[in-house]
Amino acid sequence: MRIRTTTAVAALACVLTACSSSDSSAKPADPRKLDDAASIACNDFARGYKAAQTQHARIALADKVNRWAQQSHTDGIAANATALARGSEASAGSWQIGADAFAQSCLDAGWKP
Repeated sequence: MRIRTTTAVAALACVLTACSSSDSSAKPADPRKLDDAASIACNDFARGYKAAQTQHARIALADKVNRWAQQSHTDGIAANATALARGSEASAGSWQIGADAFAQSCLDAGWKP
């Protein structure tokens, strides 16, 4: 009887562990569509873009955007957020290229301004 009880408890523990483990970074059904992390990153970018006139402000915005973008599985979001961050630390022209690419990846995924 002890063996059955131990086996039943072990099986129950496996089932509970599998059922309770949720992967919050699960990929969306279609990586071409906006996932939650990408949506937040795109919203943060849109809200802060016009005010990011100095290098310090650009770096701060890029850091904020990257906190969410790097968790996204939406095509292009993480990569273009990385480019945005690189551009924020470089020239105004580099920032603009990164900003344009990030904005386009948001729009391509279905983000609405």
